[in-house]
Amino acid sequence: MFSSQLTRSAHRNEMRLPSHEWVQQTFRGAMALLLLAGCKGKADGPTTPVVVPTGRSTIVATSTAGFVEARTSQIVTNGALPATTFDDFSLTTATTIRTVGWQGIYCVEQPNAAAPSPTASTFTVRIYTDVSGRPNVATPVLTATFPLAQVGQTFDKSVSGLLCGTAANTTWPFYRYSVTLPTAFVVAANTRYWISVQATTPSYAVFWGWRDGTPDNNLSLQLFNGAFTTFAVDRAYSLGS
Repeated sequence: MFSSQLTRSAHRNEMRLPSHEWVQQTFRGAMALLLLAGCKGKADGPTTPVVVPTGRSTIVATSTAGFVEARTSQIVTNGALPATTFDDFSLTTATTIRTVGWQGIYCVEQPNAAAPSPTASTFTVRIYTDVSGRPNVATPVLTATFPLAQVGQTFDKSVSGLLCGTAANTTWPFYRYSVTLPTAFVVAANTRYWISVQATTPSYAVFWGWRDGTPDNNLSLQLFNGAFTTFAVDRAYSLGS
């Protein structure tokens, strides 16, 4: 999980990820699950999601200076443990969701690292029902994996002076994405759901993180090695009918 905190000027944001060798990956992944959160503390517990009208968006405008933190949400193909980040939502009316958008970043855990090139080959979007304030990860109600060519990866901007894991003064490229679901998903009214977005990459040599979004209910989760971590911040994504 993006378990480091990134820093932008005086504002701490960290992004730590598991190291590259198998044993180190597991240890460092567990120690660095909290990647890029400007919020140092955890929420006392899951809060009730803000119920919003049809559709939903916490997408950050390109011109916005803030919301530069992120959390690792990544599947790696070299055998390291995956990291999954989640956000919750609820809509006031039954809605058919056909499109999903999101925003993310890449960074390298090396001091003074330049903005890395994208390494994701696919992205996986899942939606889950809620069980006692957590996503029912055992049984997602929607799973869709998209090759890079189908996610509309679009460069937004680069931001320098951020902390990637323990590495200071790194530069992050910010991207936005959008997909059309292969099968429309019907959201029940006034019902809590969770959504996750994961990039598939060769390793944690380059981290992909789900960017912080504009406020909704100030709650997101990260799952790594069977343990959930709570963050008092929302992820950047949109749902469209």
